[in-house]
Amino acid sequence: MEEKLRMPVSQRVYGQVIYWITVVAAIVCMVGPVIAMLSVDNNVMNPHYLFAEIFAGKSAAEIWQTVGGGFPGGHFYLKHPFTGDGISQFGLALGCGCAFPALIATAIGYLREKPKVYLYASLCIWVAFMVAVSAIGVVKSH
Repeated sequence: MEEKLRMPVSQRVYGQVIYWITVVAAIVCMVGPVIAMLSVDNNVMNPHYLFAEIFAGKSAAEIWQTVGGGFPGGHFYLKHPFTGDGISQFGLALGCGCAFPALIATAIGYLREKPKVYLYASLCIWVAFMVAVSAIGVVKSH
């Protein structure tokens, strides 16, 4: 009889955390535009003119100037959490940053395994640190 191979718990934890956070992020990203259209005046950028500016071929800076008075910064959703575009931006940030909690959970999983895998756990912590530093905006590329 063949023996079934089991994936290590740490790898299953990583997959489950990534999966569920991505599902939640996708739902949040779908709800944001609905809220933006239901309360058009409660947005950072004016959706009345957004698509017209996009289809006119204007640059991102020109579009932000027209529809929002200028780009408010990468983390504008923190100042406007209940606007439609703020909710959409939060969903995007959540989806893009889902590796951080997954890597922390995986590091804990590696430290609970027998034998303990300190190298992989430390690499998980290091990559989680790099994800956090880039998400916060400490390191910027132009």
